[in-house]
Amino acid sequence: MFKKLILTKLCCFLMLFIATAQSDAPSYTRSSGFEEPESGSSRIILMKNGNTLFFHFTPKKGIDVTVYDQKHRDKGIVNNKVDSWKQKKMRTALLKGIYEINGQAVVFIEQFIKKRPTLYRMVFDAKSGRKIKEDIVASMQRITIGRAYGMAFGGLPVPDFSVSKDPYSDYYAVGVFNTMTSDRNARLEVIHYSPEHKEINRSYFESPENKYKYLSLTDMYVNKDEFVFISSYAFNTKSSGGEDSRILIGRMQNGTKGFQYKILDYTDDYKQVETVMKYSQANKQLYMLTAIGAESVKRMPTMDKGKRSTGFVLQMNIFDPVSLELKIKYFVEHPKLTAYADEHLKTKRKYLGIIQDFKLNEDNTITYMFEEMDNYSVTNTSTSWTNGHMSTHTSTRYYTDLGAMGIVNTDQGGKELRSYAIAKDQTAEATLYMFDIYSRKMSNWNFRGRGSSYNNLSGFYSYDYMFVNDKEYVIYNDNVKNTESEKETTKDNKSMGRISLTNTVYAYFDGSKVVKSYLFGDPKNKDENRFCQLEMNTASEDGKSFATMMIERKGRDKQAYVVWVNF
Repeated sequence: MFKKLILTKLCCFLMLFIATAQSDAPSYTRSSGFEEPESGSSRIILMKNGNTLFFHFTPKKGIDVTVYDQKHRDKGIVNNKVDSWKQKKMRTALLKGIYEINGQAVVFIEQFIKKRPTLYRMVFDAKSGRKIKEDIVASMQRITIGRAYGMAFGGLPVPDFSVSKDPYSDYYAVGVFNTMTSDRNARLEVIHYSPEHKEINRSYFESPENKYKYLSLTDMYVNKDEFVFISSYAFNTKSSGGEDSRILIGRMQNGTKGFQYKILDYTDDYKQVETVMKYSQANKQLYMLTAIGAESVKRMPTMDKGKRSTGFVLQMNIFDPVSLELKIKYFVEHPKLTAYADEHLKTKRKYLGIIQDFKLNEDNTITYMFEEMDNYSVTNTSTSWTNGHMSTHTSTRYYTDLGAMGIVNTDQGGKELRSYAIAKDQTAEATLYMFDIYSRKMSNWNFRGRGSSYNNLSGFYSYDYMFVNDKEYVIYNDNVKNTESEKETTKDNKSMGRISLTNTVYAYFDGSKVVKSYLFGDPKNKDENRFCQLEMNTASEDGKSFATMMIERKGRDKQAYVVWVNF
C-alpha cells in the first residue's frame, strides 16, 4: 500500500513537471491556408479592436487586405486600387511605415511622381480593410538630369522621407530630407502630427550658425504631443569650409517654433555614423546608440562587416530629454560575449558582430542584439557571338553572409552583465545593413517578383528577439540538423541552405547553455518544413505574443498561413 502511494505521488509529480515544462513552450493558432505570395511584399498589423490585417502590396493589382476577426477567422480579401499612380509602379515604391493610428491602419509610401519624390498616406478601415483616404503628406521639387547624375556619381545624397511613430501613443512625425534645395537651412524639415493626422508643429532643423553645409537625418523619436527628438550628422568637405563633422541632437517642442539643439563636440570628426534613438519609460531618459567608423575615433573595432570593412565601434549616449544635457556616454564593450563564443562556439577569435537593435528594459538594463555580417559581391562575365560579332555581358550579384547571433545585457553604465551567442550560417542574396532588425518591420520592404533583381528573400533571414515573462527568446529559421544537435560550435553548425528546407526555431539561454526548439512543432517527417517570414513578425501591445506569416511545405506542396504565437 505504501509503495503504491509513493508510486502514485511520483506519477503525479512527473505529470505536473511535464505539464509545467510544456506550458513554457509557446503555442500558436493558424488561419486557413492560402497560396504563398511569391511576388510583391506583405505586412501584418494587430489592431486594438482584436482584428488582424494582412496587407499584400501586389506588383500590378494594388493593395490586397485580408481581415481576420478576434477569433482569427478569415473575413475575406479586399482589393484596394492606388489612386495616385499606375498599379504597376508599386515595385518602385518605398514603404516608409505601417501602423495603427487612431483605430485605423495607416500606410506611408514614397513614390516618384513626375520625377518628384512624394510621400503618400493611405488610411484603411480596421473592420473591412477598405481604403478610406489617400493623400499627399509632403513632396519635393523635380529631380533634374544634373542632380540625378550628382546622386549617381558625385556623392550627392538622395532625397528621402522618414516616418516615426511614438511606440506608446498615436502621435507621429515626418522628416523631409531635401538635398536638392540650395538653402542649407531648408534641407531638413520635421512635421509633428496628431492621431487625427492634424499638424501640431513644423520646423526646419537649421545648421547651427550656418557652420555646416551638409546635414543628414540619422534618426527621429516622437514623444506624444510634447516633443520630436532628432539626431543629425553635420559635416563640411574640403571645398565647403574644411573637413569637419559633428553629431547634433535636437528637440522640437509643441507650441515652440524651431529646434532646441546641442552640438556634441566630443563627436568631432566621427565618420561612418549611424544612430538609433529610443526613450526610456522607466527613467525618462533619451538614449542614442551610435555606430562609428573605428579609425575615426582611433579605437580597435568591436564590429566588422567583412574583409572590405575597417570596422566599427559602438557608443551609447544618454541625455536629459528636456535640457538635452549629456548624462552618460561610453563605448559598448562585450568581452563576456567573446568569451562565450570562444568557449561554446569554439570560434577562437574576437566576436565582431554588427549591431542590429537594442532594447531598454524596465530595470534600466540594456539588451544589445548583434549579428555577424559580411557584405560582398560576385561579378560574372560571359561572352557570346551573334552574326560573327562578339559581345560581352557582365552581371554582379550582391550577398550578405549572416553568422552567429550575439545577445549582450549591460547595466545603464555599460557594465556587461550577461552575454551569449548562437551559431548560425546563412547567405542572403541582398545587401543587408546594421540596425536591420530595428528598421525592417515597419519599412524597407523586400519586394519579390520575377527575375533575380526582384527575388529578394532576405526577409526570411537574420533573426527576431522577444522578452516575455522575464525570459528572452531568439527566433530564426535554420537547418533541421542544427536544431536537433546539442553541439553549439560554429564548425558543427550546418549551413541554413534553401529557405524551403528550414524550420523556425526559438532559442533561449538557460544560464549555462542555449536551448533550442521548433516554434511550430517538430516536423518529424523529413519532407515537411514550417518556417516564417521574420520581417513580418508583429508583436502585440503587451509584447507577449506576435503574428507572422508561416509557410508549411509538405513535399512539393506549400501553403501559407497567418499564425498567432503566444508565449
